[in-house]
Amino acid sequence: MTKKTIKWTPDTTYPVGKGATEQRFTATVGDDELEIDTHPWGDAELKIDGKTVAHVEGDKSAGDAFRDIEEAAEKFEAEKDKISTPED
Repeated sequence: MTKKTIKWTPDTTYPVGKGATEQRFTATVGDDELEIDTHPWGDAELKIDGKTVAHVEGDKSAGDAFRDIEEAAEKFEAEKDKISTPED
């Protein structure tokens, strides 16, 4: 996991509530623009700088899918940190 928590911001231009079929969350970590799209049927997608890097499906809810894909984002950023700051 990253040393710092990624601060996700909901995209308020997307509809919310019971009928919403997609919710989008964005974050910036260093030079990376991260985006998570979740769906109520348990799917989520992670994009970094506009490129899809992870996808989950079949979770019980959008919340579960968000947590799973958020973990993928944290792992990605942690691995990137390791590469950019090698240990002696």
